[in-house]
Amino acid sequence: MEELNNELKELGVSDDRYYLHGLFGSTDDNDKIALTVKKGKFTIEYEVYYRERGEKHSSRTFTTEDEACEYLLHKIQEELTIEKVQNVIGLDGMTVNERLWETGLMDEFDQTKKKNKIRAAQILRILRVDEPSIKKILK
Repeated sequence: MEELNNELKELGVSDDRYYLHGLFGSTDDNDKIALTVKKGKFTIEYEVYYRERGEKHSSRTFTTEDEACEYLLHKIQEELTIEKVQNVIGLDGMTVNERLWETGLMDEFDQTKKKNKIRAAQILRILRVDEPSIKKILK
């Protein structure tokens, strides 16, 4: 969890956006994405969820800490990307490069295009690029 916390800090994610079992991030899990460790029937389980108004939503349970941390990081990256895209006016009239530039996602896309095609495709989908174009771009 410490590695995840460090990675979130590098991304500039505020502590009040996430809760990591009371060890990192916010002091409570309300209105944010959370990762908790609990005793399962046979082994330790890692649960990632979003708590809103006292109720858990979108709960997923993992058997390894790495999987849970990877999932939480992916969800926060997705949220941040959506926020960047929502702040751009006239996105649909732009080319893919213009969309990447205007949202500040150009550098991240260039890096992930080589190392993490799943994240690169996610960025393009959030930018409302059609699937045939995504396949061509990521070839």
